Amino acid sequence: MPNPEPQSLNYLLDQIDKLLIFLERSQVQIQLAAIATVLVISAGLYRRLWKHFQQKFPLPLMLWQQDRPIGLQEYSIILIRYLTLPILNLLGLFILLKTWQSHQFINGLIVVAWEIAILHTGYRLLLASLCLGFAPKIVRKYQLSFFLPIFILLVCIRIINIAGNFQEILSANVLNLFGSPLRVGAILISSVGLYLWFVGVGIFQYLLLSFLTANNRVETGTAEATVILIRYFLMAFGIVLIFGYIGFSPTAFAAITGGLSVGLGFGLKEVFSNFISGIFLLFEGVLRPGDLISIDGTTAEVKKLGVRATTVKIAADNSEKIIPNQTFFTDIVTTFTGSDRIIRNSLTIGVSYDADPQKVIEILLGLTADNAHILEDPKPLAFLIDFADFSISYQLTFYLDDPTIGKTIKSDLSRQLWQRFAENGIEMPFPQYDIHLRSSNVPLAFPSPDSHPNSHADSEPRSQL
Repeated sequence: MPNPEPQSLNYLLDQIDKLLIFLERSQVQIQLAAIATVLVISAGLYRRLWKHFQQKFPLPLMLWQQDRPIGLQEYSIILIRYLTLPILNLLGLFILLKTWQSHQFINGLIVVAWEIAILHTGYRLLLASLCLGFAPKIVRKYQLSFFLPIFILLVCIRIINIAGNFQEILSANVLNLFGSPLRVGAILISSVGLYLWFVGVGIFQYLLLSFLTANNRVETGTAEATVILIRYFLMAFGIVLIFGYIGFSPTAFAAITGGLSVGLGFGLKEVFSNFISGIFLLFEGVLRPGDLISIDGTTAEVKKLGVRATTVKIAADNSEKIIPNQTFFTDIVTTFTGSDRIIRNSLTIGVSYDADPQKVIEILLGLTADNAHILEDPKPLAFLIDFADFSISYQLTFYLDDPTIGKTIKSDLSRQLWQRFAENGIEMPFPQYDIHLRSSNVPLAFPSPDSHPNSHADSEPRSQL
């Protein structure tokens, strides 16, 4: 029976059968058992060595969660952690390979395991080296999402080539889609390849943003907007390449995208609106992380500015709220930190008419001079603003470079002002009313309290003159 063509699905099934038959051979199973034994021994020895190392050299807490580049001492710990197990595996497999060769046993799988162990050592060395220039938390993140999948893919390719031909498997035709053959390679590229492309674009975005914002080379908002646009362009470029590699006909592609565009236009209208609004916000720089804003009467701090939504922290209860970006273009938003973080505050008080206005103003200005949080430029000012019914109204205006401490400073000033006024004999009066009686022919009778002992409980109160 002739071998199936590499372009058919039967060829793919035939390769799977060959691999299963290969694994059923006794010599193959013996080698696999020997390799597994070496790996188990290496893992056990590694755990004991690492436990002993931790007892002699206690590790810094949360070393793997550091969000900053580490020093040489911490790097040496990570280097030991990453390379100890691969080196033990290499040593064990080397001894196993030499033993097999000395007895002239078949050792093809052991050679493959040795090659994979070398690849694993290089993979771990790369990760350890990245920790020297980047935060371990970032390296750990991309280790799981990018470097580990690549390593697993390379290992799978090497294992498949033991009993088959990986290149021929990639060319096997699974089915026809819209008149175009869909091959294993196309499926692999459109799934694993597209995933790795997207994650790689994310890594590029992180590196480019770090470079642009380092030493304030570019304003943060502009840098974020530029990097995000580049990211989406590269993602779209990758999708186009995938469709080209798969071999979709332009007619089929146009039919699919045309139908989807109508549905997306209606269903994702708000999403696109928020996306465009986010791009404008990032480019214009009207909002930045750390800005203090007021929206719908609520004061909040901008924590994260994205292309779809903005995350703010509510000052009143320390909760977080996610606001769609188009809200900043359709509603009125007040920002306290637009051009700078300097914000004006005021304190209004009422003082007795008996007090010297000049003395009151001097006391008010003296309070600002004693407070380290109040800026000298713009300088504080004190005004006499109104002659009220019961007091003279004064207003103290001052400036702070931190919009979040305004209430605290006003409380401190009010408390100190009470003490200063008491020291200088200045009163802050409360409302008083004088009743003037004109002459009248009607005599006024004031009942004696003794004549109606319970009247205070059964009748409404009366004014006393």
